Amino acid sequence: MTNLPASITELTTDNLTALLSEYNPGVVVDKLDITEHAHCGDGLASTADRIGLKLQYREGTNRKDLPECMKLKTILLHRYLRFGMPMVIGTAKVVSSLEKIPLLGKLSGPTIFTLINIYQRYFPHAPEAMYRNEVNFYGKIRPELEIEAPACYASVINDKDGQFGILMEDLGLRSARFPNAVDGVSLNEMRSLIGNLAKLHARFWESPRLEGDLAWLPTTCEGGMFPVFDAIGLNIIRDQVAKNPFKQDLIKPLGKTVDELWEANWQSQRIIYRQPHTLLHGDTHIGNTYVLPDSSGGLLDFQLTVRGPWCHDLTYLLITGLDIELRQQHERELINLYRDALASHGVRSVPTEDEAFTLYRQSAVWGLVIGWLICPPQNYGETITAANIRKMVTAMIDLDSLGSLEE
Repeated sequence: MTNLPASITELTTDNLTALLSEYNPGVVVDKLDITEHAHCGDGLASTADRIGLKLQYREGTNRKDLPECMKLKTILLHRYLRFGMPMVIGTAKVVSSLEKIPLLGKLSGPTIFTLINIYQRYFPHAPEAMYRNEVNFYGKIRPELEIEAPACYASVINDKDGQFGILMEDLGLRSARFPNAVDGVSLNEMRSLIGNLAKLHARFWESPRLEGDLAWLPTTCEGGMFPVFDAIGLNIIRDQVAKNPFKQDLIKPLGKTVDELWEANWQSQRIIYRQPHTLLHGDTHIGNTYVLPDSSGGLLDFQLTVRGPWCHDLTYLLITGLDIELRQQHERELINLYRDALASHGVRSVPTEDEAFTLYRQSAVWGLVIGWLICPPQNYGETITAANIRKMVTAMIDLDSLGSLEE
């Protein structure tokens, strides 16, 4: 198994040769230059390190079509400094036990999550489940997809220490723009992103492979990140909202407590989960997309890829990607554009217009609760975090999303 570094100073031509050899046996990297390093949690790279590389290959080796410039996605943090699933579950049990003790319980929970937040500031990282999920996507699924997404040149994870590496296309070579919730995308760019999403969904719509060779894919309610959300998600959100007054102010118009929004989120999942399943990107906020000079759009960051209902992806993309007024004016048109695209790709069980709009309303709460209330502001910065929350809250009010869960 390829050994991957836990420090950028340990990144060598031997590391990269071994990593590339997983897909291209015989290739040899003679020289590397680091052209960029976005650190996990620095506002540019949210949950992993992203390193720009310029490589020189040994003449006569099996380079094939490998480019000189590419990006390495990894986590430069020793495994002993990363939270594993046993620690997450253990933390949840400790908090649960302490909450039963009068007075002590009220003080201990917030203290524990304050300490976790401080630790994450110094040693930012995501749970291994997210890294493993993305490695599997690029290694097992990306090669058969004809969608706009980065090309992948290697994708491995070391089972002994959870260290991973994904070598992928440098989208800067195609002059890609990376939007966020503040600047958003144009209507034409959103149409392209929706068409690309429909192509992804159509490929595995109600596919028996979801229960076969792709059964390793988690859902929003089982596997993957669900054990983390289930164990400590609510406490993390309570802590995040308590410590960030701007989050408190932004959710006030909903008239619901954090605990009520948490329950609404899982009620929403129970309702939409009954719909046909397909392969989802899983985390389609606009910051996980890119736009090319011809206005065509693609998808980035497949760490939260899951099996599930289409509306999970489309709702989150549409709401975070468009200015509020544009979304209000064109959301029905864009949902119908998505439906038409599914049909053009051969999907037979396309939801009706009314069914699709109802599911769109019902699925909005996930992007608020799991998307942005749980997300520390340092990951993307307060401005982008607030813009996403504002868009999600406004849409939930416009659509009466919470009321739709009772219909």
